[in-house]
This record gives sequence, C-alpha cells and structure tokens, in this order.
Amino acid sequence: MKRLNREYNIFNISMLDTISGALGAVMVIMIVLLTQKIGEESMSCQDIKEELVTTTQELHSTTEELAKTREELKKKTIEEPSVMDNVLSIMKIVDATADKFQKTINKISEINKDLFGAPEKEAVAFNIPKKIVMLIDLSGSMAPENNKYKEDRLSQVKAALKMFIAGMDQDYYIDIVYYPAFPENIDRKIYPNFIVKPELDGGCKRFDMRDEAYDSTTLSCYKYGYFEGGLKRVLTEEDKYNFYQKIACLKAYHDTPTKEALDFVLTDERYKAAEGVILFSDGQPDAIRKKIMTADGLLQYVKSRNKSGKKIFTIGIGTEFRNREDTVAVDFSKKLAEENKGFYIGF
Repeated sequence: MKRLNREYNIFNISMLDTISGALGAVMVIMIVLLTQKIGEESMSCQDIKEELVTTTQELHSTTEELAKTREELKKKTIEEPSVMDNVLSIMKIVDATADKFQKTINKISEINKDLFGAPEKEAVAFNIPKKIVMLIDLSGSMAPENNKYKEDRLSQVKAALKMFIAGMDQDYYIDIVYYPAFPENIDRKIYPNFIVKPELDGGCKRFDMRDEAYDSTTLSCYKYGYFEGGLKRVLTEEDKYNFYQKIACLKAYHDTPTKEALDFVLTDERYKAAEGVILFSDGQPDAIRKKIMTADGLLQYVKSRNKSGKKIFTIGIGTEFRNREDTVAVDFSKKLAEENKGFYIGF
C-alpha cells in the first residue's frame, strides 16, 4: 500500500487549519478596508459592494466545507490513499475561491482608478485610518462549545487580525483592546511572557468575589485589557510578531462588556490620536442584555463619548450576523457603525 510522505501530511493538515479559519475573515477585512474608498452615490460602486458581500458569504460557505473536510482527514490514517484524494479536492476548492477573490479585487482596482485617479495598487491597499484600535469580543460565545451554531468565531477573528497586521506598512499605529479581561481570557501556556494590562488596582482587590468586582459600575475590573496601552507604530516584522504572539493567547470566557470597552477606547488619553476603531463582536452588549440601558440609550451614550469623531467599524461574527437576522445584536451593530461614520459587515 502506498504510504503518504510525512512532510506532505504535516503540510496539508496545518494548511487546512489556516485556510478553514482565515478565508472568510480575510474577505471581511478586505471589505472593511476597501469599501471606505468607494463612494455611496455611484451605482457601479454599489454593485461592487453587493458583490463583495456575496463573495463574503460564498467564502464563508467554503470555509465551512473546508472545516468539515479537515475533520474527516483527522479521522483517517495516513496509510489510506483516500486522504490524498480529499486533499486534492480541497485544493480545487481553494483555487476556485482564490480566483473569485482575485477577480473581485481586480474590479475594485479598476473602479478605484477610474473614479479617483489613484494608482491601481491603492485599491488593494488597506484604506482605513492609519491610527486604529481593534476591539475584540472575548465573550464565551466566541468559542464553538458556547454558541448554538458550534462556530469557532474567535479563531476566524484571530486569522483576520494576523493577516491585517501582516499587510501593514510603517505608517500604521495600532493597538488591540480585548474584553472582558479575566485571567481565563489569556492562555499563558502559548506565551508565558504575556503581561495583563491594566493591573488590578486597590478598588478592585477589595472585592472577595471577582464577579462582584466585575459588576461594579464605577470600576473597570476585568472588563477590558490591552496589548500596549496606547498606539504602537508598526515598524518591523518583529513588531508584527509581538502582536501575533499576543493574539494567539486570547481565549473566550465570560460576558460582553462592550460599553465599558468602547468607553475606554473613545475617552482614554492614550488613544486620543486614534482615528478609528474596528469592533469585532458576536452578541449584544451586557448593558443591553442585562437591561441596564436600552439599545438606543447605549448608542446615544457611545455617540456622546466619541467627542473626537473616531470612525467605528463593526464586524458581526457568526450566522446571526451573516444572515442579517432581525435581532437586537445585529441592529445595534449596524446602527453603531452608521452613527459613527463607519459601516457594518456580518460574517
């Protein structure tokens, strides 16, 4: 019986892990970064926007198929010849998807050049503010075992973040803020040197129970954490690698303190220079779910705190958002972007 080469097996399994989590996420990031350049009034531009959304949905379906096939591959032994057939089938899917992706980007490039007189390379450049904070929901439902669709939402976000950062040049200043920020939200086995910021202050430590500290309306205990605590310029590959290491540590756990995390990013002096925020989330904020505020009340609150006029882009994660379901979470994400000069994408 023919035996598959070990190197080939390692390649295809790791390749499948990457592709299954990344394809849909990459397309979403491309939409976020490209559509800002496309004018709302042009019919041809609107057509391209619709095509981008359709392509995103197709990419998501492809990633689901890839994920299923990956699981099938893991169950097979390396001696089975059918493994090779499955891998070849997957490569055909990947090639077809990549081809469609490239055609869409080429169309954007052509329209961008016609409308704005920009060089073609600008169409595939990341045309968002160069000073940006990425705000990541780490609530429990971002893990497959904690949402009804069994979707590994956090892995897709991680893939998107890494590829986004990989494409940055030296003009970018970024930081990543995650919420909530319990010890369980960080996997130190992956990166033992990860430093949790901010440290708990005396006000937080006086509580005997963590949830009591978390529920305090006057303290930030466990509600959000950050990588740098300010915008960091991406100068070298080493700078990027440091972000990659920290992104890999993030884990899903607990609730969704979106209000507090947004408040921090929009008002803290350390992010004063930030021009935009990209919010990745898969559910409604605690403030709404726990009936502390209405959705409209929270939208008004955010608008009042965003005095510097930062653009807020919202990325809804999961089937609920991708299918544009009529839910509080989807409606809030759409309006949050609309009212803060950004736009919403569901994937």
